[in-house]
Amino acid sequence: MPKLKFFLSFIVFFISLFPFSFSYATKVIDKIPNNILIYHRFNDSRFPSTNTTIDQFESHIQYLISKNYKFITLTELINNPSYEKKTIAITVDDAYQSFYDYAYPILKKNNISATLFLSTSTVGSSEHLNWEQLKDLQSYGIDIQNHTHTHPHLPDLSIEKIEEEIIISQKIISDNLGFTPHLFAYPYGEASEDAILVMKKYFKAAFGQHSGAFSLNDPYYIARFPINENFGSIERIKNASSVLSFKNTGIEPSNQKLNVISNQKRYVVNFFEDPSNVTCYISDFNGSIKSQQNIMNTVILIELERPPVKGRLRFNCTKFEEGTYWYGYQYYVN
Repeated sequence: MPKLKFFLSFIVFFISLFPFSFSYATKVIDKIPNNILIYHRFNDSRFPSTNTTIDQFESHIQYLISKNYKFITLTELINNPSYEKKTIAITVDDAYQSFYDYAYPILKKNNISATLFLSTSTVGSSEHLNWEQLKDLQSYGIDIQNHTHTHPHLPDLSIEKIEEEIIISQKIISDNLGFTPHLFAYPYGEASEDAILVMKKYFKAAFGQHSGAFSLNDPYYIARFPINENFGSIERIKNASSVLSFKNTGIEPSNQKLNVISNQKRYVVNFFEDPSNVTCYISDFNGSIKSQQNIMNTVILIELERPPVKGRLRFNCTKFEEGTYWYGYQYYVN
């Protein structure tokens, strides 16, 4: 009991120092899903954690078609986040050759577009697309956007180096494809306060690689559902495409970059509504992390049983109430 009292008093003090605020709230109609899937490689069994088999991808597309999803690009979604019809956005990171060889023909066959995030330093290398292929994709209607120049771990860079990555890649894309990207995806899904400051200067929105329903509560760290061989079942696609977003959410610490020596075990997730039906699951590279979770007004106070290890720390919070609501967040611990 003394430990709990201390934790509660700590949270009250913590919230007073770091009030939750948002640039703007989501405009997505509550009961209509507008979610995003992220792929990397196709038909490349060497990398099961980032690969999707061609049979899986074909089955994903056919399932979504059968359920009457409208396929849109991220440009369309960000420009009009209030679709009155359920939508799905297919996104692909890194511009591997396997996308052009295996996934692109399936998209063309079904008259579907997608959003491709491009790291410019790899263009033309042995396993990546060249500029002629990228122009072909562009002419078809693939939405090509920015994924840095060298695909670094952005939280490890200074703000000057982060901006350099953006300036170089924006110019290369503009010089070769004739336009300047307005959307960005973080390499490895890893962001930080410094990275977000840079992205706000150059882009309309930015995307992570953490699971969660689409929402504009945090327009510079938007969730996308990762799909791969291990997480590529039809059940996964069914869940990822249909979940709904909470109206408002916030988390503290809000900086996605955590110092491993801080042994950060205490977190606050604010849902701005009664969270009694919400359950949060936390995991890192060592697997699930047990936690003590207590509700105070509209927030869930979370204390982990152990500090996270280096790498990615993920929070997934869900609620089942006339549909499934899913909030996700990812920290980078180093």
